[in-house]
Amino acid sequence: MAHYLICYDIANPRRLARVHRYVVKHAHFVQLSVYYFQGNRSDLDSLLDEVRDRIDENYDDVRAYVVEPLSKALQVGCPWLPDGIGLYE
Repeated sequence: MAHYLICYDIANPRRLARVHRYVVKHAHFVQLSVYYFQGNRSDLDSLLDEVRDRIDENYDDVRAYVVEPLSKALQVGCPWLPDGIGLYE
């Protein structure tokens, strides 16, 4: 299983809401427009195909980056998960 960060910049508020509603059902919200997704490449491709149907490729940008598991992430500032909750490999 691979680990991905999915990030997007959506130009239209209506499309932004549509993309957010879809992605948040399949990936963990990390911060605004950034989500953590675990799965194989075909899972990611399926998710991105669904996102593609919700964006305007002339104005919107969606990217997926392969990353280490979030349990290895470094953080400075306000935690994004409540105390006592963590993500593990």
